[in-house]
Amino acid sequence: MSHTPPIFINQGKNTVGYFTTSNPEKLIIFVHGFNGSATDTWDEFPALIKENNEYANSDVVFYGYESLKGQVNNNALRFYNFLKIIAEGNSNRLGYSRNNLAPDFTYSKILIVAHSLGSIVVRRALLNAKAENKTWLLNTRMILFAPAHRGARIQNLISESLPTLGRIFAGLGFITIPVLDDLRPNSQTILNLIQETEQLIQQNQGDFTISHTVVWANNEIVVHNERFCQDPVAVLLDNISHKNVCKPIRPNFLTPFEIVTEAL
Repeated sequence: MSHTPPIFINQGKNTVGYFTTSNPEKLIIFVHGFNGSATDTWDEFPALIKENNEYANSDVVFYGYESLKGQVNNNALRFYNFLKIIAEGNSNRLGYSRNNLAPDFTYSKILIVAHSLGSIVVRRALLNAKAENKTWLLNTRMILFAPAHRGARIQNLISESLPTLGRIFAGLGFITIPVLDDLRPNSQTILNLIQETEQLIQQNQGDFTISHTVVWANNEIVVHNERFCQDPVAVLLDNISHKNVCKPIRPNFLTPFEIVTEAL
């Protein structure tokens, strides 16, 4: 086997890592969306990664967070703090110790894969890194599945993401979910994200804000499929919904896995 069994990481919520048993070179971090979970959001990704030689020298982390409780900026700050731990220090601190890692070890590439709300969390975290002039931004790439960085249709998001009782309570106002306000297309959170990104691009300092790949679902009813700043033209997947666009399922739908593999 090329990777360890899942190892719990005391960061975020139910975060787990699959650490390579050979020499690590790259780091891949998966970040779920609204009411998602660290691993379930990504379906067969963990199994496929462990079976594929392309990932043999990569540490893989499935990061979880409280998407129903915290505001976007709070969750982004927590994710950024996690990034600093893993990008700037020896990863042995995360629960799997390797004697072959030098004390000053750093990854040659960091690939962050996000779904839906996770795209906003990731973008804000990377803007935080830029504000503190983190050099590892130069080696960081994003892949975004059904990103919500242009906002979401709130009622559709609730209907698709919450159980029946949760939808009823949310509709009646009995449940307060702060992040829903952040996900509105004209929210201050999204407007600030766009403005700060555009400013950095105009100053020729925003390469890290440009996604490597953006993937849209053809049957999208939750997020607004609108291009974000200088992102590339999106890949459109047919007959796929918002919820399933990031889930590789064997044998007939491996496209999400192939997209991530291509970016390594």
